[in-house]
Amino acid sequence: MTSLSTPRALDNKRAFSVSSERRALEEPRERLRLHVGRPTRGTTVVKMNGEVDLGTAPRLWEMLDERLHGSGTTVIVNLSELEFFGVTGIRALERAQLLADETGTNLFVFPGECRSACRLLGLCRSGALHVL
Repeated sequence: MTSLSTPRALDNKRAFSVSSERRALEEPRERLRLHVGRPTRGTTVVKMNGEVDLGTAPRLWEMLDERLHGSGTTVIVNLSELEFFGVTGIRALERAQLLADETGTNLFVFPGECRSACRLLGLCRSGALHVL
């Protein structure tokens, strides 16, 4: 039986945490999958799966930036299938709301059952974000 105090066990533990951190930094595209749909004319739905965190929030912002400069008059951000939604996601949504206001686009956020999104959106009830 290997004890945690042996050098080999420490090396294995260190290798695991380094490889996990490296994988998290190297694979942001795998941790967030974005899907765009157009259910009706003038409406765009941005749906996502996975996690919105420090590593993936820039991808969310890029997608929203593209859609808010598009020809749609309404953009709905569906967070219902996310496993995790962090504070950087709120920042991306707030920035998107400012852009939506500038471009005359309606932006709505649907948190669904994503607990972290519901919790953060509940804390940000400033009225700036339109939560469904």
